[in-house]
Amino acid sequence: MLRGPRVRVEPIDARLAQAIVAGQPGPGRRWAEGFPMPALVGIARRIAAANEPLGPFLAYVIVLAADGSAIGDAGFHGPPDGEGELEIGYALVPAARGAGLANEAVGLLIAWARRQPGVRTITARVDPGNAASERLLARLGFAADGERGALRRFILPASARRPPRPAPGTGRAGGPRARTDPAGGGP
Repeated sequence: MLRGPRVRVEPIDARLAQAIVAGQPGPGRRWAEGFPMPALVGIARRIAAANEPLGPFLAYVIVLAADGSAIGDAGFHGPPDGEGELEIGYALVPAARGAGLANEAVGLLIAWARRQPGVRTITARVDPGNAASERLLARLGFAADGERGALRRFILPASARRPPRPAPGTGRAGGPRARTDPAGGGP
């Protein structure tokens, strides 16, 4: 589990994945309106059906520290490839957008990923015209890197600056309306 001033980023294990698939938060969990998003349900099915954990380079739930409610998801599209490239994705429920929560959550995951062996670059893909997500990625040190199919590609090279940390108590650290999945959901 990764902790920031306003969010926690928790790996989605088999138990949580089963709750997501069932559409019920389960004991001790709260879900914000709109959680889970459809793309996350698909990933949760894969996690719930697996005979063993699928590893750390997959899906995480973003939890609001203030009340413990799940407000979105973030994660990776699998482990780093042979060149050390790792792709990240993220999505927040509409009510959680625009307050810098995605910036904090994605920043936590990036900081963690940079400490993992074999990770050289981190990439993200964004729908053309998703200016809010592009601003989030720019704040985190990503640079535009052309088109990949119908999506714009962004890259955070190993030499890029570290993700900014929001000042404690400040309500805004950037990252409004973070969404990278064209289907409207998670990692």
